[in-house]
Amino acid sequence: MRLRFGESHVSMTQESSSGLLSSDPLISLLERAQVTKSSLIRVTGASGLSALLWLCRHGYEQVGYLRPGHGPHEQPDALIVAHTCDEPTLRNLLSTGPHVREGGVLVFQSPLPGASSPHGDAIHRLLKSHGYAVEQCLHGARRELHVARRLAQAWRKAA
Repeated sequence: MRLRFGESHVSMTQESSSGLLSSDPLISLLERAQVTKSSLIRVTGASGLSALLWLCRHGYEQVGYLRPGHGPHEQPDALIVAHTCDEPTLRNLLSTGPHVREGGVLVFQSPLPGASSPHGDAIHRLLKSHGYAVEQCLHGARRELHVARRLAQAWRKAA
């Protein structure tokens, strides 16, 4: 297991076939991101209903579903994207919403970056360009799990 302060990279030893919401490691991840049981949490994506039910069953009190890019909505403390986001999908989500409040966290999975990428991780660059700082990045066999916090000043510059 690798862990760096600031942005952390952790190797996931088990990757469930059910994806993001497999068990207690998600609770630990949310706790490290300062998402509490009373935080305003929204889920979006193809598996959003499953994610919503899982969070409710585990005691999260203010969980709701948001369709990507549709209509006005409150800005939650945390947004969990319940499907794997490649770069174009993430770019669309970051552009059209939903968005977290300043200081809120975005939790999502992406395919592993190509080892031959000459410019580093495109997902991390995209997040930075939209005003997010990657706090955690867990590497699995096929996907990465990201926790990124929305920064106040950087978001205004990107807009």
